[in-house]
Amino acid sequence: MKKILLAVLCAVLVLTMSGCFQQGPQYENLDTSTAPDPDTISQKDYANDLDGLVSYFKALGYLPTKTDPTVMLAEVIGAKKGYRYIYNVDNSTVIAELYEYDTSYSDPNAARVIGEIKENGTFHLFNKEGVDADTTYPATLSDNGKYMLIYGDSSSNQGNVVRKKLIETAVKEYYSDSNSSTAPETSETSKTAETSETSKAAA
Repeated sequence: MKKILLAVLCAVLVLTMSGCFQQGPQYENLDTSTAPDPDTISQKDYANDLDGLVSYFKALGYLPTKTDPTVMLAEVIGAKKGYRYIYNVDNSTVIAELYEYDTSYSDPNAARVIGEIKENGTFHLFNKEGVDADTTYPATLSDNGKYMLIYGDSSSNQGNVVRKKLIETAVKEYYSDSNSSTAPETSETSKTAETSETSKAAA
């Protein structure tokens, strides 16, 4: 029964990460013309946790502010917590998933996923030895090893390409050279739920 449940949960995550949301409801449009100067936004004003990273990205104009994220089945890839956002940027649908890890990587699956990303810049959703079906995803890991980004945007528009690079760089550098004690103790979004959408995954 446990194996069946795990297979179902993993199948849901495969659909989530594979971009099956490209055709669906109208998503929030980000107005890139009004994006603030990144130099005016300091990460030190945000907590060194996933909610802090999300708030930081919203301040930078990298994530939608009116749309609630989906809370992900983060444990499937060994993470503590994860959010998925779907939105539009210059007529292209973007899927951005952000995850927070315990940097001790005491979870064997976490150690496997993080190890693969560090080595190849990609990871297998499932342990090859445990599940027949397997899919590989490109991902960006923060320099401190605490955060992971999966970012999908098929647009070849120069603005979208540049934006993707900026977001990947922002994830890599989030508290990369700082002790967590320099950050606010708790994110405001941790005190009140980041999202009213409490489903752990949506197909």
